[in-house]
Amino acid sequence: MDCLFCKIVKGEIPTLKVYENSSVLAFLDVNPCSLGHTIIIPKKHYQKIEDIPEGKINELFSVITKLVKIIPEIVGTTDCNIGLNNGKFAGQEVPHVHFHIIPRFEGDKGSSIQGLVRMEVDKQKLPELAEKIKNEIENEPNGEGTPKIKSDKKETEVKKKEPTENKPQEIKEEQPTKSPEREWQEFNEELQNTPPDYSEARKEEY
Repeated sequence: MDCLFCKIVKGEIPTLKVYENSSVLAFLDVNPCSLGHTIIIPKKHYQKIEDIPEGKINELFSVITKLVKIIPEIVGTTDCNIGLNNGKFAGQEVPHVHFHIIPRFEGDKGSSIQGLVRMEVDKQKLPELAEKIKNEIENEPNGEGTPKIKSDKKETEVKKKEPTENKPQEIKEEQPTKSPEREWQEFNEELQNTPPDYSEARKEEY
């Protein structure tokens, strides 16, 4: 694969490493936007962030969090931008997921993330858009390939569908309601008069 960052991971292209572990590599950008501009990448090739498995993305963000506490302070500031160009239209030049830590300084003539793009957006359509996104998230599988149960009502309906042919019906007699004080009194009496029996607990363990 002809990927610039994969070649850096393999050591085929020299770079100024600042951090490395078994799955993540961080190095100074050779064309920095500011002093301390750092690139953080997963060593395994993923083109976009949505391609990375959940466990691996957690490892990546753990390193980003570590470095964002260190790099700005070293270069003499307290602030930075943390950015990701995710896809061609977002300005991603290298098709390998990479995050930027860009330290910011007073008077550096830079802008905020919101300054990257300015589209005319119909604000009246935002509630409809928010609802579409919310519904799509709720309909996502729970990670095991099965839909989420969204309410207690649906969960009850699922339970009703379980076969009950082989289950004996139990007839329960209604018991008079006891006060909490009476229940506690009877519990104490039972503890005092009955030796402890752990046989049932042992059965449950196995």
